Amino acid sequence: MIGASRLIRPRRIGAAASRTPLAAIGTASSAAARAHARPYSYQSRPDTSEKETIVKLLYNIGSKKEVEQYLRHFSSVESQKFAVIKVGGAVISDDLATLASALTFLNRVGLYPIVVHGAGPQLNQRLEAANIEARYEDGIRITDGPTLAIAREVFASENRKLVEALERLGTRARPITGGVFVADYLNREKYDRVGRIVHVNREVVESSIRAGCLPILRGRAVPPGGQITN
Repeated sequence: MIGASRLIRPRRIGAAASRTPLAAIGTASSAAARAHARPYSYQSRPDTSEKETIVKLLYNIGSKKEVEQYLRHFSSVESQKFAVIKVGGAVISDDLATLASALTFLNRVGLYPIVVHGAGPQLNQRLEAANIEARYEDGIRITDGPTLAIAREVFASENRKLVEALERLGTRARPITGGVFVADYLNREKYDRVGRIVHVNREVVESSIRAGCLPILRGRAVPPGGQITN
């Protein structure tokens, strides 16, 4: 799936924070949990003292200006500005616990990162097991019918893994497997069933946030004709 829409604006904290490894956020999250060792209710938001502790930890990751700007931009649905995080499949397979801890950390500050994940390595393993060659053109996966069928199963499985990992930490998450991205074919003759995003249905994502859930999206899109694309 190629392209991004202006309807959901990807953001980052800034240079200092963007250089911070995922493990640093995960470590800060663990520290916050130890500072307030109590179970989290699915319905409750962090209390004031806990939120203050986590915000202080954020200041150790980025500058005060960066942190305040980030919190201001991404702490409400009404702002219509969200942190969109692209997660590669290798992160889910190799660093799932750290990823879930980092996302939980952000959520306990009052943020709702929108996660769009891949599953490339897992898909390649499944294709190899099925004796289907993984083919690429210009760095883009050529996605024929059999490849797409396996991709749908793999992406659904990895989506569930991330959602379940978040839920185990007390962070409500909603698997969103469709209805968000609308696409045209990038080049049907060259790449087969690979889409280029032309529209994003924000309501599906925003309804998840209004319900207090992190939206966990997989990279699937549907052209006007109704055929799912990669």
